[in-house]
Amino acid sequence: MNKLFGWIVIIIVAVLLYVWQPDFFDHAYKIIKQGDIIALSEYLRSFGAGAVVMTLLLFVVMTFTIVFPFMILSGAAGIVFGLWWGTIISWMGEVLGALVMFVFARYFFRHAVEGWITKSPYLKQVDDYSAENGFKALLIARLLPLAPSGIITAVAAISRINFRDFMLATVLGKLPPVIIKVLLGHDLVFASENMGRLIGIIVIIIGVYGALWWYKRKNSKPAEK
Repeated sequence: MNKLFGWIVIIIVAVLLYVWQPDFFDHAYKIIKQGDIIALSEYLRSFGAGAVVMTLLLFVVMTFTIVFPFMILSGAAGIVFGLWWGTIISWMGEVLGALVMFVFARYFFRHAVEGWITKSPYLKQVDDYSAENGFKALLIARLLPLAPSGIITAVAAISRINFRDFMLATVLGKLPPVIIKVLLGHDLVFASENMGRLIGIIVIIIGVYGALWWYKRKNSKPAEK
């Protein structure tokens, strides 16, 4: 029954959005698929005062698609609204998207998400760890700049983490990587003007994942002979 209700809500929302802006998702999808940050920023700017709402809406939708990197939309937000407000809007968009997906995954599609986890040894390990260290595990996962936000949210939704810890870890953990993604997407477009900062951001990303690899290797048990 919960799953049926969830699908009904999704269909109603999709129909209302289509009636409101019939070409928005199709056009935005084609631009995001091409990875064209400049074209996306120009398209969002065409909505004038409504650009903020459309950007937030796209963040929610992209959370569910999982496939597309947020950096494209974050970079476009940085161009349209400026780095400061682009970061705030991107942060709000990612948090809102995570909240919506958490509610749907936990209360409407729990069994489907559980099926994904049981088929993946890696996700099973994450789920087992989060059962006892929910806030810490989610916060660490959120801090990774290129981590798949939708998958992380789905795993958190069926774990035993409570709603307060989920929101706190999401709000705190998403801000640093959002800053990196806005700057990275923005500076890729204006590389000639921001080459030093762009190189610094790339070094930070490599450093974060290098440290994570080193920590995992250091704490892994030696293979039995």
